[in-house]
This record gives sequence, structure tokens and C-alpha cells, in this order.
Amino acid sequence: MNNQMMKIVLGALVLVCQPLWAEEIEVSRDVAPDARVEVSNVAGEIDISVWDRNEVRLTGRLGQNQELETLEFSSGIRFEVSHIDNDDNYDETFLKLVVPSGASIVAEGISADIIVKGLNGGSVSAESVSGDVEVEAEVERVELSSVSGDVEFRGLAGRGSFETVSGDIVAHGISGEVSISTVSGDASLEAGMLERGQFETVSGNLELSLSLAAAGRVTAEAMSGDVQLTLPADQEGEFQVQTFSGDIRSVFGEAEDESFGPGSRLRHVEGSSGAQFRIESFSGDIRIGH
Repeated sequence: MNNQMMKIVLGALVLVCQPLWAEEIEVSRDVAPDARVEVSNVAGEIDISVWDRNEVRLTGRLGQNQELETLEFSSGIRFEVSHIDNDDNYDETFLKLVVPSGASIVAEGISADIIVKGLNGGSVSAESVSGDVEVEAEVERVELSSVSGDVEFRGLAGRGSFETVSGDIVAHGISGEVSISTVSGDASLEAGMLERGQFETVSGNLELSLSLAAAGRVTAEAMSGDVQLTLPADQEGEFQVQTFSGDIRSVFGEAEDESFGPGSRLRHVEGSSGAQFRIESFSGDIRIGH
């Protein structure tokens, strides 16, 4: 093999062996301790953690055909990863973002997983299409959603909203107000004292553990899923529970069969707190216990 041919072969090997990552990134900006930090990624992962500096730092690796745009505004900063062109030939981008512990986070992904840990204050809003969303934080408000991924929250929050289509939901540590909606996924809630709770599922199961404040209201609706509601032994409230083809078992009152057609109904008042429970299932069972 002559020298010219050797150079061509070696050059081709170098191109083949080049890493798939188009670019290593590192961006730092000074921000307020309660800044709003937004981040968006097409595919891969967004990993957000905290430190004790009034600064955000974004590091990671951009996939091929990806580019990063940084936009600063009065209340914070936004990082957005997007396609350079319109084709689907791109690699995953992995982002690691460190923020002040009191920051508020807005994270968006398409097929990207989102992980948020350590926030203490502010709020979290995170959504992905096919990725999982996982948050461990103590915040005022949390809103998490995914279409086909799972959603998980653990920590403390005064308000929470959780949505999936085919993924499962786990929410532990909510108080105040909470809403959960799934289509075919199961949902598990461990909450403190609620003032409002709204829960919906089509074919998934709802497993809810909570207490309801005086004059509070909880509604739970399932099409073909089961509803398991766990309450304190001293819970007061008015219970209106109904199924079409499932059955009801409750430590608060006794269910009766419908006069016409299948299904069961329960009407019961415990105490005088004014709290209200409205629970319905079409073909699933309903269980209410301590």
C-alpha cells in the first residue's frame, strides 16, 4: 500500500472513530437566589441539582445535529437544546444543571428524562412526552406530566398537579391541594392534610392515603379502575360513593345495592366538619378504610 493510500485509509479511520458528541458545553451565569430557571431538551436527560451559590451552571454534551441557545431575562435564564435541521438523525443530549436551592424550575423534554433533586422553595414545573419525570424537593408548588413516561414526586409541596397517559404516578408529601389524572397508568398518593383533591383515571387504579380538612372536598372518578382510599380513624365528612358494576366496602357507613340494575351506593355522614367525599367507579371496586 503506497503512502497516499495509507493516508486516505487512516483519515477514514479517524473520521469513523470520532466521538458521536458534537460538543462539550459549560455555561455559567450569576442569578438571584430565587431565579426562574428554564431548560428544554429534545432527547436524552436533564439532571438538575442545587448548590449554595447564586449562580447557575450548565454542563453536558450536545448530540450531533443539536445546538444550545441561552436566553437571559429579568427574572432568570433559559437554556434550550434544539435540532439544527429538520431530519430525525440526531443523538441524545445529556444536560447537568446546578441552580440555587431557592430557584424555580421549568423543565421540558420530548424523549428526555427529567430529574430534579434538592430544591427548597420556589416551584417545579416539568413535563416530558416519552421520558420519565422524577422530583425530590420541598417547594410551594409542583406540576409534573408525561405522556408515556412515569411521574414521581417525593418531598413536600403545598400544591401539586400530576398527569400521565400510559405512565404511572407516585406522589408522596403533598398537602393543601392536589390533582391526579391518568388514562391507563396507576396512581399512588400519600398526602398530609388536604383542602382539595381531584383524582381521575380511565383504566388505572387509584391508591390514595390522605386526611381532609373541615369544609374540604375530595372527588375521585374511575372508569374501569379500582379506588382504594385510606383515611384517619377520626376523619369526619359526608360520603357519597357509587359504582355501576363494582362493589363498595367502607368503614364509613354501609353500602347498599342499587334498586334497579347492578352496582352499589353509599350515603353516610360522619361528624359535622363539612368535608365532602365524592367517589365514583363504573366497573371498578371502591375500598375506604383506615
